[in-house]
Amino acid sequence: MKLIALLFLLFLFALYSVGVSPSVYGGDSGDIILASWFGGVAHPPGYPLQTMIGWVFTHLPYQATVAYKANLLAAFLMAITIVLFFFILNKLTKNLYVSLSSTLTLAFTPLFWVYAHIIEVFQLNLVLVGASVYFLFAWREKWLAAVGKKGKDKATNLLRWSLLFLGLAVFHHHTSILLFPAFGYLILKTNKAFLGKKNLLKSSLFFLCGLLPYIFIPFAAFRQTPINWDNPVNIVNFIRLITRADYGTFIAASFLVGSSLHEKLLQLLNYILFLKADFTIIGAFFILVGMIYGFFWNRTVFWFTLLAIIFTGPFFLFYASFPLANSFYVGLWERFLLLSYFFIAVFLGLGIKAFYEYSTFFMRRKIKLRFFRSESMILFASFALLLLPFYFFLWNYGRSNLSDFKLGNWLGQDILSSAESNAIIFVLGDTTAFNSEYIYYTSEAYSNVKFIKGGPLRLPGYRNQVAAAYKDLNFPVDFLSNEIKDPGMYISSIMSENYDKYPIYAMNYYPNFENRRWISVGLLRKLVPEGIAGENILKLNNEVYSKFSYNDFSTPTGYEHYMSNHIKEIYYESTMNLVDELMTNDLKKEAINYARKAAALSLDKKDVYVKLGLLYMLQDDCKNSEEPFLKAHSLDNKDIFVLEQLINVARDCKGNADEATFYQKLIENVKLKAQPTFN
Repeated sequence: MKLIALLFLLFLFALYSVGVSPSVYGGDSGDIILASWFGGVAHPPGYPLQTMIGWVFTHLPYQATVAYKANLLAAFLMAITIVLFFFILNKLTKNLYVSLSSTLTLAFTPLFWVYAHIIEVFQLNLVLVGASVYFLFAWREKWLAAVGKKGKDKATNLLRWSLLFLGLAVFHHHTSILLFPAFGYLILKTNKAFLGKKNLLKSSLFFLCGLLPYIFIPFAAFRQTPINWDNPVNIVNFIRLITRADYGTFIAASFLVGSSLHEKLLQLLNYILFLKADFTIIGAFFILVGMIYGFFWNRTVFWFTLLAIIFTGPFFLFYASFPLANSFYVGLWERFLLLSYFFIAVFLGLGIKAFYEYSTFFMRRKIKLRFFRSESMILFASFALLLLPFYFFLWNYGRSNLSDFKLGNWLGQDILSSAESNAIIFVLGDTTAFNSEYIYYTSEAYSNVKFIKGGPLRLPGYRNQVAAAYKDLNFPVDFLSNEIKDPGMYISSIMSENYDKYPIYAMNYYPNFENRRWISVGLLRKLVPEGIAGENILKLNNEVYSKFSYNDFSTPTGYEHYMSNHIKEIYYESTMNLVDELMTNDLKKEAINYARKAAALSLDKKDVYVKLGLLYMLQDDCKNSEEPFLKAHSLDNKDIFVLEQLINVARDCKGNADEATFYQKLIENVKLKAQPTFN
């Protein structure tokens, strides 16, 4: 079995490696990659175990981007996760074919497969949880079969291994604490004496060994690498880091607390929709069958699995309440489903087991063919189980392959190249800041600018880093104070004290200054004196856009994931800001060119088509205005303003009174449906 497991691991690692991204992705992946590369301190709670393993992978001696080497770790960790799941399911079902079919199906679900190609902290968490669950089931099996004290003691060692890995998981990623109810239930169901003082003390010590990787944190902090969150060189900062005090302990982020009940319930609906999309109707059927089968087959395993799913899935999502308002938040949200998917796949396996047992029973009892022995038919049925993962493989390969994904790197490069030499660049937002930071430190091309993340300026540790890195800048008097303060105040102060010496650029935060204004330049905005001519703005942007890595917005970027869509939205918003600015400066023809560029991103945003239509009309190009207005109408058929423009086109441009009347009737219908009804 060990040889089979090793071969299976190598097979999965090789398969996953094919789709590994050479680029940073989005969200906080840039921070994770750089922390590994520098051997620094990642964002709270620091992720020391991830950083140490990541350091090894990012310093492997072969030619590749730092991001690729870091992302290769994701492929390795997910391969281990899948092998551990195979061991768990094989221990439960005692059926090699069922275990293999279920395991490969999980391996080829879109969510698991995508996260085998991009590094995050969730993959290592799955490995640690998987190891813990395996030892937990191994302990239960051995404990129930053990005879005498000696046998029980040997079994208890397996439980301690389980608690050690659970401790590593909990202290690596706090969401693993949600497994406590499931673990507690199974442990007490197996051995009620577990709560004895002596036994509990020993077990707690093994669990607390999960803190050992944090010995690395002070060592990394004293090295003062560029990635050194909270500067944990003293006990106060260390505790602040590991408790995630900057975000809110045991919550995804402090700003998420307090969502309405309606928004919380939407989390559950989205969870169900994601399950259906990732496992398909066929997979959902097997999961449902597995739940029913599991309830009658083994109540302890059933309740353990159900508790694990409920607390890591619906309960956590209801509690955390991510605002699913855009692609960025959905892209963050989906990563938190990985842990619950791991346990849902147990029910998938039990469903396949039930199907296999019924099929083989039916073949033995009901089918009698002289030329086809029942054993051969059962073997055929066993191999037929592999049809489900094969279908998942074919369906999801293209959707999960990120080997050609470069958008993350392009974004960082294009943000930095939007500024001139010797400029100060302030960037806020996870994807924009971390992707830019990754490019800034892994490429020598941008060493001539001063890069500052806006959000972390609230933290004393980061302010000290900035002051040490850019000693030629003027800083406010209290910049090096040990207080946590509003970052906007420091951004404004640094800008005002340095804009006479250095060009100032920003992204996502633009304070007002007397006699100065912000103009769009590429993906950034530049602080300039009042009165700059529109032609100069156009010339500057033509030059910057021509140097973009993502130069042709119509370039295919592969299957659209939430994060890739989010990155495109960043380009879209910046380009549309430029369109508005060009319109204000009466540069209509040039505004049309940039609006068409924004439309080429294929994000189905209504406003770009409305503006295109209006711009054509302002150019007296009535003919070309119809197409963008029709596109806007297809995206929102209740927009009265768009319908009014289509009336103008039909009446004034085409001279078609019937068509104008048709659109007028549509307006009347929209207004009628919008009126309140009283019963």
